[in-house]
Order: sequence, then C-alpha cells, then structure tokens
Amino acid sequence: MNNNNGREMKILVVAALIISIVAIGIGFAAFSETLTINGNASVQTSSWKVKFSHLGDATLTGTAAEVTKPTLSDTTIETYNVTFRTPGDSVSYKIKVSNTGSYNAKITTATIPVPTCTGKSGETTAEADAGKVCDKLTYTLVYDTDDTQSAGQAVQVGDTLNAGETRPMVLTLKYADFTDATLLPAADVSISNLGITLVYSQA
Repeated sequence: MNNNNGREMKILVVAALIISIVAIGIGFAAFSETLTINGNASVQTSSWKVKFSHLGDATLTGTAAEVTKPTLSDTTIETYNVTFRTPGDSVSYKIKVSNTGSYNAKITTATIPVPTCTGKSGETTAEADAGKVCDKLTYTLVYDTDDTQSAGQAVQVGDTLNAGETRPMVLTLKYADFTDATLLPAADVSISNLGITLVYSQA
C-alpha cells in the first residue's frame, strides 16, 4: 500500500514538472517578437575625368614668332615652338582645364620649372649667352582674369576644381624688356625645360 502511494507521488511530481515546463515555455512565447528590416540600395555610375578642354591661339608681343603651334589632347599640350628676337618679346596661350567627372578634384602636384638655356654649340660665348638669356626669362602659369576664384594668381597645389567646373589659365613665356645692349647674347640661345606637370586628385 505504501509502495503504491510512493508511485502515485512520483507520478504527480513528474506531471507537475512537465506542466511547469510547458507553462514556462508558453510564458516566454508570449513575450517574443520578430523585428524585420527591409531595404534596397544601388550604386550609380560615376566617373573621374579632369582634362584640358581648350587651347587658344598664341598671343605674341614684340617680334616674337610662333614656329610650331602646340597640339592639344585631353591630358597633354605639347610641341609648341616660338622664337624671340628682341627684349620684351613674349608668347601666351589661354588654356582651360575642366572637371567633367563626378568627383571634386584638387591639385596635389604642380611642377612649373625654371627654363634651361643653352648657348650655340662651338661659340666661345655660349655659356655667357645662355646666362644672359635665362636671367631675363620668366615662365608662368596663372589663372586668367575671368576666373572667379583666383584671377591673376599662380596655379598651385591645393587649388580646387569641382565636378562640372572649368577654370581658365594663361601660360606665358616672357623675355624681359631692357635697353642695355651688353646683356644681349652674341649668338643664338635655345630654351628648354618648359614641361609643366599638374596632378589632380580627388578632393
């Protein structure tokens, strides 16, 4: 009789545990919630493009003459050749640089060299002639007068070129004006090292 009572007690205890576990499960289920986030995204087409967009005709002063016109591509202006004959001669070219891409740009490198002069081979005055000419040369790249940000100022590192923007520049090589005949070269002098490099990077 006692054994039967013991078995009945164990069954009741097990049944009570099962009922309590089920009750706990139902309790936790009653406090659950599903949260959902939905959305869509896309990547639109973009581009990087900074280029030369215009090269004007030579503006000559004094007796300067254009021997060879420069050629223009998106990234290069080259092969121009001019001759100076008297003090005060100069040549200028109007240039436009455009940002036709999607990103703002700025100049991170601007290399504007000092011209190199070489006297005529075989002449005893070649070295002196080269010095006389180079002392009187100036080579500049500045923003044109109609530039809204830096009119007349030198092109330099940090200058910006925003997407869709065009900035006008002027490239000038000038032989200074003077009246002292002793400063004239005795023979022809060639001028080189006129290559300018501008590197635009994302701003």
